[in-house]
Amino acid sequence: MDRVKRLNEIDYVTGIIGAMMLIVYWLIIATLPDFFFVNPTGEELQIRRAELILSTLGWILMSTVAPIALFLYASGFHKARHILPYTALVWPVSLLISQATVYVLDGAFYFDYLFKFPIFIYTDIVLPIFILMIWHDLRENFSGKELEVN
Repeated sequence: MDRVKRLNEIDYVTGIIGAMMLIVYWLIIATLPDFFFVNPTGEELQIRRAELILSTLGWILMSTVAPIALFLYASGFHKARHILPYTALVWPVSLLISQATVYVLDGAFYFDYLFKFPIFIYTDIVLPIFILMIWHDLRENFSGKELEVN
């Protein structure tokens, strides 16, 4: 009985975390849409186009798919937790790839946006780590076996 109660608490908290992630991230997107909504076809270099497409996929995964995975988990579809590492890593990896390309092309990194707009510390660093921590905790909660939800 205690396991079922504990599972319900985990489900509830997971759903709340997903809701907060969705709301906060989309408020950031609404505040700074030019940073997120980019036109890959406006780039001359093919590699930059590919990077912009990857980064667009990355922020969509983190802003929307990660919270949906947490909602699914909270609804009893506990295998949805398996997608969390992918939703957490595509965005920051795409940013690092982009920064490396810009460094090769221009000879300079452009990390100053983190200081000009500190909210990006949340989206680019804190949130991916947080999602990975949630994934780890949810994974550890099961110790290799699924629990049944009543």
